[in-house]
Amino acid sequence: MVAELNGSWAPFRLLTGIECDILEDGSLDQEPELLELLDVVVVSVHSKLRMDARSMTRRMVAAVRDPRSDVLGHCTGRLLTGRGRPESEFDADEVFAACAETGTAVEINSRPERLDPPRRLLRRALAAGVLFSVDTDAHAPGQLDWQILGCARAQECGVPPERVVTTWSRQDLLAWTRERRTPSGVTGG
Repeated sequence: MVAELNGSWAPFRLLTGIECDILEDGSLDQEPELLELLDVVVVSVHSKLRMDARSMTRRMVAAVRDPRSDVLGHCTGRLLTGRGRPESEFDADEVFAACAETGTAVEINSRPERLDPPRRLLRRALAAGVLFSVDTDAHAPGQLDWQILGCARAQECGVPPERVVTTWSRQDLLAWTRERRTPSGVTGG
């Protein structure tokens, strides 16, 4: 269906993607054959958020080292509203170093009840030299307006726009997701 739409909408192109759960052992909850067909793969922890820091670190590092992983989503898993949920414990420096090494971007989640990662971790990710993806985590069209919240947090923490993959051209974004080629002039920390 997406291929049909892209054929009729050219030169506009609808990208395909998915958010995969990171399983307890760090593997992804989707078949590799499916992930190979997609343009963008976000990997996130959605279960066992209270596991010990060492195990969570191993889990997240294994996931970002998967060659099909493009973006590490809402890395702390925190929720700020309602009953709330505390941040998962993990070695942020180790996880961000793995992201920098593999070219996996760290999501700057704009959803008001998440705003993940917190600013202190956002600054550590920046210092580690990672790329970023600013997104809304929208579950309905009206929530797309949240994008400004993530952009403001990125700006507050000094994230240069050229290190935000969601600012890149379609061609640069797809070269990055397929081959981990970054546009000229993009460097880490």
